[in-house]
Amino acid sequence: MSDHYEVLNVERTATTAEIKSAYRRLVRQVHPDQGGNAALFRMVQEAWTTLGDPAKRAAYDRTLDARNSPPTYEEPTYTRQPDPEPEPEPDPFTWTQTSAQASQPVPEPLSGGIEVVPAFGRWRLPALLSLAVLTVLDIAIIAIGGLNGVSDIVFAVGTVAMIVVAMPPHWSKRIPLHRVFKAFGIVTALLYFLVLFPFSKSGATALQRVVIIALLVGLMLTRFLTGRWSKVHKLDRTIDPTAAYDFNLWGRPGEPLVDDGRTAWLAPADVLRHRRTARVLDPVVNALPASKLVHGARIGDMAVSHLLLNGHRVALISSVVGPPGHYALDVYGALQLNGVPLDSPVSGLDAAVAAWRQRLAPVEVRGFLVVHPAVDGQGGITAALGSEAAITCLPAQTAASQLQAWLQPEGLLLDRLTLYDILHRAPYA
Repeated sequence: MSDHYEVLNVERTATTAEIKSAYRRLVRQVHPDQGGNAALFRMVQEAWTTLGDPAKRAAYDRTLDARNSPPTYEEPTYTRQPDPEPEPEPDPFTWTQTSAQASQPVPEPLSGGIEVVPAFGRWRLPALLSLAVLTVLDIAIIAIGGLNGVSDIVFAVGTVAMIVVAMPPHWSKRIPLHRVFKAFGIVTALLYFLVLFPFSKSGATALQRVVIIALLVGLMLTRFLTGRWSKVHKLDRTIDPTAAYDFNLWGRPGEPLVDDGRTAWLAPADVLRHRRTARVLDPVVNALPASKLVHGARIGDMAVSHLLLNGHRVALISSVVGPPGHYALDVYGALQLNGVPLDSPVSGLDAAVAAWRQRLAPVEVRGFLVVHPAVDGQGGITAALGSEAAITCLPAQTAASQLQAWLQPEGLLLDRLTLYDILHRAPYA
């Protein structure tokens, strides 16, 4: 039975106005006439019918409270106390989060300024300075040679066109006929180069030869610097200061990050499970200011439910819902519940870890499988932890603290190139 609050993605304390706003937003997204999911549309309608009516909502809340509260039993009365029985030995598959996992210290949230690499505006100042020097050299060589004939005028125009060649690409693209000017400038630079050879018999003076050498060296150096600046300028526009310092979330749980028709839509139950996992990850993002959470991240045609980036560590996260018990991965990487094999998304997560490790070679990538109970807050789920394993099982109750503990050593570092690759390059790899 689905939770109406989870369907509408609101808290139980939400007001009627907030519930109505969430319903209106969702119903437009999932309506079958708009290409939405018919089953999820019915669930949204049913949730609004119940929560939109105060009387029905109150009755539904009482039902939720009764379902989530543990059953109570009356203590039987005895006329004679029975002999005490020996305490049974603990079952290793049913113990709850106590000594082994609950004793792990929860890291304190990080505070301070975020270090962003590469820095904003890198290469801009040296590129602009070299472009200014090149412009002065162009004017100097035109002034030294003079404009005494048609050939001098043609060379002067070609010399000015060399400035277009040296401009950063994000500038030169705005100039009409920039390709024609670039071609003319390159031809002129080659002619200047030939003037330096003795066999050219150009009659150039020593001063002109020095200026020509300085012009050609300046052209190559300026083109290198402006090219580097243009690449970083593209990164500055994509991952700008707002995205680097203030924004830490991309995508929506249960939806593809890039909707180009290649990623299959999820069933309503899977969408709700992804939302539950997203709520588990919220404290991690709040505790690590430099971390970035991407829902539905994709590399080629391979999607992963959630991706957490902090510094040079990436956590790929998937989830399952299961009964109480002990979850572990066997030697083949398959999920087991109390030693019994269980269907799970581990194989897909393992393939995603391998693909992202190959894609982000300098970055440490690991997979995490979060195990949710059937009802939020229900205990009795444990998992075998492995610090060096490619995939680790995490009970939902302790997943946030364990993920934070693994990501936190990277501190307050954001690599914008890695984030750009995850958001804009890897989906089309």
